[in-house]
Amino acid sequence: MFISLISHNIYVFFFKIFWQNFKILTCYILAATTRDNTNRPIKDAFDNKVADAFAYGSGHVQPDLAIDPGLVYDLSLADYLNFLCASGYDQQLISALNFNGTFICKGSHSVTDLNYPSITLPNLGLKPVTITRTVTNVGPPATYTANVHSPAGYTIVVVPRSLTFTKIGEKKKFQVIVQASSVTTRRKYQFGDLRWTDGKHIVRSPITVKRR
Repeated sequence: MFISLISHNIYVFFFKIFWQNFKILTCYILAATTRDNTNRPIKDAFDNKVADAFAYGSGHVQPDLAIDPGLVYDLSLADYLNFLCASGYDQQLISALNFNGTFICKGSHSVTDLNYPSITLPNLGLKPVTITRTVTNVGPPATYTANVHSPAGYTIVVVPRSLTFTKIGEKKKFQVIVQASSVTTRRKYQFGDLRWTDGKHIVRSPITVKRR
C-alpha cells in the first residue's frame, strides 16, 4: 500500500505539472512556422509535395520566438473534463480522470470551444459555426489585430477584429465564425490560419475544415 501511495503521488505530481505548464506548450505551437530554413513552404519528405497541417502540425518549432510569444491560450484540468462532458463520456470515467474526485457535468459545453490554440471543424454544413477562444497576455501592453487566411470556399470572420491589453495576465475572449458555401468542395480537408499580431508578435493558430 505504501508503494501504491507513492506511485499515486508521483502520478498526481507530474499530472499537475502538465496542467500548470500548458502555457509553455502553447508558446511553441503559436510561434511555429510553416516555412523551412530557405523560407519556402515545408514539404512532405515522402513525396516532396507541399505539406499540410496533418504532416507538420502547427509547423517547425522556433524556440527563440516561443520565449516571447505575446499571447497564449490557457487550459485547466476542468476545461478538459468539460470537453469530455461535451463529448458524451459518462460521469464515472470523467471522475476517474479527475483523480477519482467527483466531477459533475454542468451547463452547456461544446467540443469546439476547448481553448486549444488550433481550430478543427471536420463536419461542416452550410450553416455558420461559431467558436469561442480566450487568449492571455504575457507581454507588455499592446493591441493585437486579427488576420485570417481562409481556405478556398470558406468565409471566416473574427469578432472582435482587435484586442487591446493593458497588463500581463489580462484575458480577452473572441469568436471565430466559420461558414462553408454551396460551392465549397465536399469531403476534403482544407487548411488556413488565424494570426493575431501587434507589429512585433505573430500569434498563429492553424485552422482545419471539411464540409460534409
